[in-house]
This record gives sequence, C-alpha cells and structure tokens, in this order.
Amino acid sequence: MKPNYHLVINDENPYGSTISLEPLLMRKPNGHTLYQSLFLKTIYLAIFVITLTLVTFIFMSIFEPKGFPFPPENVEKKSEESIFDFSYELEHVKFFDEFKNAFNKKYESLQDEAERFSIFREEYIKIREYHKTQENSITKTQYGVNGLSDMSEEEFAQLLLPKGHFDKMKKTAKFIKTRPREWETVGKSLDDYPPSFDWREKGVITPVKAQKIDGGGYCGSCWAFACAATVESAHAIKYGVQELRNLSTQQLLDCDLNDDGCGGGEPEKAFRYIHEHGLTTWESYPYIAEDWHNNTCKLHGNDTEKTSFEVAYFLHPDELSIIDWLVNFGPVNVAINVPPDMKPYTGGIYKPSDHDCIFKLIGTHALNIVGYGKSEKGEKYWIIKNSWGTDWGIENGYIHFARGINTCGVEDKPIGLLG
Repeated sequence: MKPNYHLVINDENPYGSTISLEPLLMRKPNGHTLYQSLFLKTIYLAIFVITLTLVTFIFMSIFEPKGFPFPPENVEKKSEESIFDFSYELEHVKFFDEFKNAFNKKYESLQDEAERFSIFREEYIKIREYHKTQENSITKTQYGVNGLSDMSEEEFAQLLLPKGHFDKMKKTAKFIKTRPREWETVGKSLDDYPPSFDWREKGVITPVKAQKIDGGGYCGSCWAFACAATVESAHAIKYGVQELRNLSTQQLLDCDLNDDGCGGGEPEKAFRYIHEHGLTTWESYPYIAEDWHNNTCKLHGNDTEKTSFEVAYFLHPDELSIIDWLVNFGPVNVAINVPPDMKPYTGGIYKPSDHDCIFKLIGTHALNIVGYGKSEKGEKYWIIKNSWGTDWGIENGYIHFARGINTCGVEDKPIGLLG
C-alpha cells in the first residue's frame, strides 16, 4: 500500500517577488542605446530558466541524498531580493525525486523525465492553491501528490468520457428497466437504514484497478471498469464470496461493438452485451488499455467460464433509493462530472462547488458506490470505488464523495443489478 502524501502550505507566493532582469542593450551606429525587443528578451529568459532547471535537476538526481521529508512540513518565506528563486526550484527537484521513489516511477528517457518533472511542478503549484480553498471550509477535502501527479491535464482527460456523455441514456434505454418507485422506499426514511454500510466488509468487492497501465495508452475505459465491477459484486452476492472473480474489461473494449472502446461506452449497451454474452475472467482476457480499433475480439469459443446477471434497473435519482438498493441488493453504478481538483484528491470528503462541477468539468466518469457513512462532524458521504489505481485517493483507490446533495451529478443516474 502506497502512502498518501499531503502538502502543508502557507500563503506565500511560491516564487517570491517578481523577477527583474537588466535588459540587454543594443547600439545603433549613431550611438543611441535601445532595449532589445521584448520577444528576444523573453526567449533569452526562457532559455536561462530552462537551462537552470535542467542543471539543477541533473545535479540533484546525482548528489541529493535520499530521505528528504516529502512533502515539506512548511515552505519558508522566500527572499524578496532574489532575482531567481533557486532554492524553491531545488525543493521541486527534491519533491520530484521523492515522488519517483514513492510511486516507483520509471521514465523512458531523460527528455521524458524532464517533461514529467515540468508537469509535476505545475501540479504541485495547483495543489497549493487547492489547499487555500479549504482554509474556511467545514468539509476539509485533502489534496496532495499521488500517482497521477506527473500526468498532464490533457492526458488525464483521456481517461474520462466526453462532457454530457450519459445525458440521453435514460431516455433512450430499452434494456435497463426503470424500477417502480413503490418497490423501493414508499413509507421509508433514512432512519430505517443503518447509519453506515460497506460492501467491502462482506468480501464481495474486487481490488481497485487502473485504467492507465505501464505500456498502455490513455484509455477512456471507466465505463467498462464500472460495469464489470457492478457485475462482479452482483454475482458474488448471489452465489457467495467464493464466486467473487475479476472480470475482463478488455473483453468489453474489444468485443462490445455497440460501444466505442477507449472512446467511451454506456451502461445501457455494456450491460446488454454482458447479459447476452457474459464476461470471461481478467486472467483469461487481460487488460491492455487499447481497444478494437487496433485489435480484434480475442474471445475464444472454449472460454466457458462466463459471468452474467439477471436484470438491471435504473433507480430513482435520490439518496434514499440508492441507500435502499445498496443495503438490500448491492453496489450501484453511477456517473459524475469531474472537475480538475478531483485528480489530486488524497482524503477527506470530496465536495466540489456546483460552479466547478458545471463550468470547470473536464469530462464525465463512471464509478461504483459500494457503501456510505458519516464523518465525525456528521457530514454524509458515499464510499466510491474508482478505476485510477491504488496510488490515487484513499483506502487504495477510493473516494469519499459528498452524499445527499447530488454533488457533480453523482445521484442522477444510479443503476443496480440483480445477479
């Protein structure tokens, strides 16, 4: 299990004062002195900064002793007189070195490593800003360095689905049935259910997996992971924990031709495919983070160990209906909008603003609710299984998501299965 690292920050500008360099001078034949063009000055300054950063990076990689406390307990105030904050750049290099060790990062070339360092450095600065947003917040979301901290925002977006991807699904669905309201919660209230519940404690949840793997591309396969996970649990709940098995998401990417592989899919189509064909095991058809655009379906006729389910239901989009299904039947397949600050989440209850969920979203994402609970301060949350690996989030790949207020649409499109 990888440790979760959290940044302790202050309000100081990470770069101290604005830098000021004496401009280069040029002389015309008549002896008049002119400033060089702004464009050339910018180029020279950029070369200076890049050269200094690379020299620092190489120097620290060779000579820096291991064991530097990462991240720092405090970032001291920088000198306002310094032309370039060399010490702060050294800190970035130290943190990056510790990041590589903590998350076993290996890069193909020095150029690749330099690019990842640049991404990491920008992510570190963003994390400091996210911390500031929590200073007066009752719900203290924790942000920090995790396994995704060297992934660019463009690469991260490729793990997601397009904005509004599931908006029309419920209206056009023919396979997933709508569960009648009277079957659910008529005459019930939240007080009729346990104050907390977690299917992981029942032994019917498989380990968290990762959409991005070594040697694989950036694949928008969250829909396949979420659907497979829902079927895994429904099957184990019906037939016993001894029947819990890791199912093949790659089969969905390659063989479900009604969906679009790494380009995205929908539970309506994916669950129909699983219902009709079943899923083989992860071991029989392992994940490679690519899809049928580059590969044909490799399912063989002798793959007889297939797992399916009986029926899928759209649940009523509210907290009570989701809890009723969770407690009585099993985990729930959901979709959310993803703002940028979900990427560096490392703890606490995630509760982004409505503004961020609507206007800053990067894309749509599919996940599984496996339980719910309350914090010591009485704040309600969903326990959600993600597919960004065990080096992200809390509890080896999970997130505690604000409950009962439909944060980022988490309660909009819940789907439950019967095994």
